[in-house]
Amino acid sequence: MGVVYLGHDPVIDRPVAIKTLRRHLLDDGTATEGVAQRFRVEARAAGRLNHRGIVSVYQFAEDEAFAYIVMEYVRGHSLAHYLRKTERLPRQDVLCLMVQLLEALHYAHEAGVVHRDIKPANLMVDTDGWLKITDFGIARTMEASSATKTNALVGTPGYMAPELYVGGAFDRRVDIFSAGVLLYQMLAGHKPFAGTMESIMYEIVYKQHVPLSQRTGDLTLDLFEPALDRALAKDPGMRFVSALEFIRALKALAGSPLPMHLAPQDLMPFQPPWEGENALATLAPRAAPAAAAAEPAGPSAGPPDFADTASLEPASGSAHGTGTGGHGSHGSDSRPPTEPVPTGWDPTALLGLEQELALLVGPMAKVLVRRAARGQVHLDGVRQAAAAALVDATVRQRFLAGNSGNGGKPRTAAAAADGGTIAPGTLSGGAGTGTGAQMSPQDAEKATAVLKRAIGPIASVLVKRCADPSQTRERFIARVMEQLVDRVDTAALQAELQRKLG
Repeated sequence: MGVVYLGHDPVIDRPVAIKTLRRHLLDDGTATEGVAQRFRVEARAAGRLNHRGIVSVYQFAEDEAFAYIVMEYVRGHSLAHYLRKTERLPRQDVLCLMVQLLEALHYAHEAGVVHRDIKPANLMVDTDGWLKITDFGIARTMEASSATKTNALVGTPGYMAPELYVGGAFDRRVDIFSAGVLLYQMLAGHKPFAGTMESIMYEIVYKQHVPLSQRTGDLTLDLFEPALDRALAKDPGMRFVSALEFIRALKALAGSPLPMHLAPQDLMPFQPPWEGENALATLAPRAAPAAAAAEPAGPSAGPPDFADTASLEPASGSAHGTGTGGHGSHGSDSRPPTEPVPTGWDPTALLGLEQELALLVGPMAKVLVRRAARGQVHLDGVRQAAAAALVDATVRQRFLAGNSGNGGKPRTAAAAADGGTIAPGTLSGGAGTGTGAQMSPQDAEKATAVLKRAIGPIASVLVKRCADPSQTRERFIARVMEQLVDRVDTAALQAELQRKLG
């Protein structure tokens, strides 16, 4: 989809980072939340900000083949690189980096920009010890954010605030939450919320983080708990109202004045990529792996250090390893692990409830329904148990009202169509035709063509991820629907897939 180049500005005689995107993607109107839109957002959002702690954007332009952003080249490593070291960062360094981050966030917030994807891979530590925020690809202006409610889930699991998971309105405090996650991670060596994508969602929305001292055995870290409790509060109204207030709380914990930037002895060694024996290999363009193709291919400035992505899937394989220079190998199965289906239940029997609830709460629906199914024997019981876990009374009533008095029995195709979804396993199909037949390469091509009209170029990635030559067409369609329930008109799309593949 694009390449990040290390370039040279001959007029000012300085190195620059040039992020490119193939032009045809910018002209694809279906990519409403895709990489094309994020590319323009990054240029506009970062371009309006001028702060020492934010990577500068110099130019945005297009030619016949590419659109490109010319931006500041940061000599150094991402914070993700620092956190991969075996030893934890010294406490004073943690506070120094946090203050730098929060000062830059405060500036961006005052300028009306919410980043929405604060994480180690998007933070660069320059060779002078200063931290810089990069990758504003999913940033939003506050005017749009505060007035917008959407089920579109963008960001990185584990760093996203609860309100982003449930589709609520959001403001600058989503960045405060992400900064709180980062503070916890730097102090403990682990993120406060981890696991499968679904379990991360559940923990962030409903569960309190494990105290630092309990996680690490270091009782001296208890002094950070009041600040973390506020930064990681489920209710945005209980969080720090601004990054500036967060800074004051951290400086009060420091006990002595903090350095403005990291000392030279605390920095990781850095060799410019144009020097040394491997210069040509280092400068060679690297394409993003297919599994990460929907997202920018790593930090937008600095040497190639593509250790993380804004993908909604947790990294699999050796995502933080060395030798590949990429996101890690996803192996033969790049699907994210899911909440296990309770004993005695077939996943297709729960799919209708999951899709129905997803229209109200987004991707959290799967984990809520599957956990509710534990110990239940009828769908009515699952619905009641899942509804009991919903905090919003209006949402709870709407979900309960969707039962339609069918006695808790699995929906038929007709009943499901009335409710907006079509239950798997209800369409006819012979041994060689219909949704019950085995998948073929031709089926994958047909599905890609159908999906491209709905979700754009990422369709080919989704089909590759969900297709398995040994599975039936019916299971393939169900897996596609699991990925898309909160993004498109699933009933129409599912019917079209069944028509094409049947």
